[in-house]
Amino acid sequence: MQSTNPKNILTNLHLIRAGLASGLLTKEEVVDWADKLIIKDEKPDIFFIDLAMSSSKSKNDIIHYFNDYLNFESPLAPGRPLLGLLYSQYKNRQFNLKQTICKLYSLKFEAIFTEREEGHIYSIDGEYELAENKIYGTIENVQIQLENFLILYKD
Repeated sequence: MQSTNPKNILTNLHLIRAGLASGLLTKEEVVDWADKLIIKDEKPDIFFIDLAMSSSKSKNDIIHYFNDYLNFESPLAPGRPLLGLLYSQYKNRQFNLKQTICKLYSLKFEAIFTEREEGHIYSIDGEYELAENKIYGTIENVQIQLENFLILYKD
């Protein structure tokens, strides 16, 4: 068995941090992941040990732990895998339309997206707000727009 060095999986750590911060992952899922790494590693890194022992800490404390380790100043996680995760959770009805749009918008601050993706995220959020307040458009049209956007990331 080979030990996992956190420095070798920085992209994954950024994705996990972004997923936790945006609500796509729970702290329990993150702690579980760390537990599984510890079990299969001969000499687990202290980063994973500390993370596995974080079940009594708040979600924000765990995010800060990631931030400190990653010297986090700006999003470095690629947005596409997170959009895929959001699509999967939305399709599995883990989140309703409003929750999905809120999580989509919060991802904007947690990951790196193309200009086109950012435009879609802002557009969906804005159109939902207008439809919800009965100013312009319908919730059904926003739902179609959201699904057409997220389906691109299903894989």
